[in-house]
Amino acid sequence: MQRVIILLSIIVFSQSVSLAQTDCTNIGFELGNTSGWTLSSGTLTDDGTKAIYGTEVSGANYQITSISDGNDAKITKENIPMVASGSKYAIRLGNTTQGGSYDRLRTSFIVTEDNSLFQYKFAVLLQNDDKGHADYQKPGFNIQITDDAGNPLSCSTFDVQLSSSGTAANFSTQSYTDGTIEYRNWTIGAINLKNYIGQKINIVVTAHGCTKQKHFGYAYFDAQCLKSEITPTAACPDEDGFMILKAPEGFAKYTWSNGETGSSIKVKATLGDRYTVTILPIASLDASCELQLQYQIKYQHPYHTVNATICEGESYVVGTNTYNATGQYITNISRFGVCDSTVTLNLTVTPLTRYAQNIRICAGSSFKVGSETYTSSGTYTTTIPRAGKCDSIVTTTLKVLDFELSLQDQEFSIISGESITFKAIVTPTGSYTYSWKPETDLACATCAETIAKPLQSRQYTIYVNSTEGTECQQSKVINVAVRNCGIVLIPDAFSPNNDNNNDIFMVYGSGCIKQIKLLKIFDRWGELLFLKENFQPSDAAYGWDGTYKGLPSDAGTYVYQVEVELNNLTTYQTSGSVLLIR
Repeated sequence: MQRVIILLSIIVFSQSVSLAQTDCTNIGFELGNTSGWTLSSGTLTDDGTKAIYGTEVSGANYQITSISDGNDAKITKENIPMVASGSKYAIRLGNTTQGGSYDRLRTSFIVTEDNSLFQYKFAVLLQNDDKGHADYQKPGFNIQITDDAGNPLSCSTFDVQLSSSGTAANFSTQSYTDGTIEYRNWTIGAINLKNYIGQKINIVVTAHGCTKQKHFGYAYFDAQCLKSEITPTAACPDEDGFMILKAPEGFAKYTWSNGETGSSIKVKATLGDRYTVTILPIASLDASCELQLQYQIKYQHPYHTVNATICEGESYVVGTNTYNATGQYITNISRFGVCDSTVTLNLTVTPLTRYAQNIRICAGSSFKVGSETYTSSGTYTTTIPRAGKCDSIVTTTLKVLDFELSLQDQEFSIISGESITFKAIVTPTGSYTYSWKPETDLACATCAETIAKPLQSRQYTIYVNSTEGTECQQSKVINVAVRNCGIVLIPDAFSPNNDNNNDIFMVYGSGCIKQIKLLKIFDRWGELLFLKENFQPSDAAYGWDGTYKGLPSDAGTYVYQVEVELNNLTTYQTSGSVLLIR
């Protein structure tokens, strides 16, 4: 991935045109406290003709408000934020529950080029009574801005005193206990102090309730010091010869000398051209209190140093030059006779992080690298973006372990005591481990081929695992049915008539019978007619041909007794009857 970072052939000023306070430390309570301000208060009474302000003492009713405080709780007809738009803090000045006092806030500062535009904001809530108080007895609010001699500055004073004759100008009303609240939402005033540079300016803010102690009056206040000037967003024009001129932010109306009405204008840069803007504050106290600022396009030759870091594969552009290697580069940029700029670029190129890995997975599995998923053997290169860092390049050599397992036989039926062979066949050949479960009656439980001699029916499972770094397993099942081999088969009838069909009565047995130790046959009176000992089963030579002492025995039922010896040298006996048929 290649990302191109471009430094336009213009040099941005290090100062913002929407300046914070300069030499007006904490003028807008941005430290979250009243540092730089003096707070005072006093009693408020009347003599029947006018209000009387008592002795001013240190301290006041106030609260530093923040954005998280939300809106004033008393006004429900509309929202009055406890902090002005664009600020983090403000101060609420005055008693919010009763009158009989005034609260005051004051500060001063020396005007410089960098703080020559003073902007202040306020919102006011005053409780009007329904008891017939005289106007001088009612709540009020006042802002005074004066020079060091105490002379008011033009477009600076705001003074409101409730009246019984009607709602104060530009105020709204809302019903409240014992009357109404007259309120004014956030209002902005601004004063151009260009003519007062080097002088001290004083600001005094006062809020008071009624003289009869029952009705409150309070206000929210904020301020900021700006630089009273039009500033270009860059010292030099762009590639097409245009510049952007910007007036201070936060005003309601802008009227430029070329007829445009935004806070900034884009102009063709010509050396010596002048531009003027007239600005009016938002919700201004007086539409006639407009400010006028001027700017003349002058020759500039700024020197700018850029320290930049890019990633391998990226480029950095200064003017018409493109750089992609670590080093220091000096570029001179000329713009239409209005500006020549020199840019010193200290460029650092950070290599991409590279990582290689060998991975083995089982067939049917997958392996994920970044946002990519791989399922087949191969070599893969994956680029992984990292927030705030250069990308990582991961090379993955992936091997999918795939093998087939089969069995020479899977189903067996044997007689107890017989042996069988289990054989697992794995393709392709490789390194594998074998495990037969259960291990009972097996010659080798970890061999591919083993001998089994189960004494009862059982199911065996063979597990085969690949040993190439990743354990992949397959399994198969073998079923073995085992019949009991210790049982002899004895006929219940025979017909010794020399027709070669069932002529001999004999004992039948399987290979797990070592011998027939004894065979006896008796007639119905208990006389022993036939006896044979220690012979192999299923042998007609040791069977009874139905005669006694050389003579044919009569048809009828005869009793036999048999003793059997198994291969494991255990013996058992059995008896029954057989029918001789003539």
